[in-house]
Amino acid sequence: MSDFWADQPALSSRLGKVRAAMGDVLLEDRFPLAGAVRDLVDANGKMLRPAFLLLAGDFGKHRAGLVPLAAAVELLHVATLIHDDIIDNADTRRGVPAVHARFGVKDAVLAGDWLFSRCFRLAAESSNPENARLLARLVGSICSEEIHQDLENFLWPRSVRNYLRKIAGKTAALFSLALRAGAQEAKAPARVVSILTRVGYDVGMAFQVMDDVLDFQATEGEMRKPVGKDLREGLCTLPLILALRSRPAAIEPHLSGQSMSDAAVAAVLTEVRASGALETARSHAARYTERALAELCRLPAGAPRDELRLVVEKLLARSS
Repeated sequence: MSDFWADQPALSSRLGKVRAAMGDVLLEDRFPLAGAVRDLVDANGKMLRPAFLLLAGDFGKHRAGLVPLAAAVELLHVATLIHDDIIDNADTRRGVPAVHARFGVKDAVLAGDWLFSRCFRLAAESSNPENARLLARLVGSICSEEIHQDLENFLWPRSVRNYLRKIAGKTAALFSLALRAGAQEAKAPARVVSILTRVGYDVGMAFQVMDDVLDFQATEGEMRKPVGKDLREGLCTLPLILALRSRPAAIEPHLSGQSMSDAAVAAVLTEVRASGALETARSHAARYTERALAELCRLPAGAPRDELRLVVEKLLARSS
């Protein structure tokens, strides 16, 4: 389990149960790539989405039985990672070989599809129909935004609004769903469900912006993936968009319409870091975090709110 939860041992223990439930799913139906997927699950991921679902459940009256739904949400996330790695031709994920790198694209696609099917089945068996429908709708949104992103690779689109829409439909949507589903399943008051849904959106937006900042700023050891990975894949994220506004003449000559050489990536990284764009992007993430914290203040005072606030604050300060 990631040391991200070292100061929240009770939550870490609950996430251990979610991880065990996921392991049980992987042993069903003689799934042939269970070991490879289990390696990905065990590769020190933070399991943020199931954590948010469990924390949201603490605001309700019926907190038992949330583990299977939390496992379903994380299985959905793992499935998207497997498919993302295929699309991005990434060799590693969380410091371990990507599934397609070990078993080929065909089997990796089928592994992701199998996980989607198990996610939906688990959600249908362990939650109310509305949460199962939300999961299904979310997969459609993620796929749609992934296609939009893929069509724009190496075109370097420079619209902040376009960037924010894409991350809202992918990252923020899953965070928001996790909090909403946990609260609904635990029969939290409607007002609390609404607040937590908004918290999830703002946290997801802040999380993705920070992830994109770290792709330019962190070391490879911290991120467990190559720094500048988004550049190599032709993705124009917020730091690059902002840097292009202030240093177009210095950056544009290094941007390619097909692929990025190591030298070009290094040059763009240097220019983005020197432009002040990372600090500006961090301020965007901070604003979303502040909005999330303001919404949290509207929740009932007590341990559940304090635990959730601690997680939100840690996410902004993370280095990986």
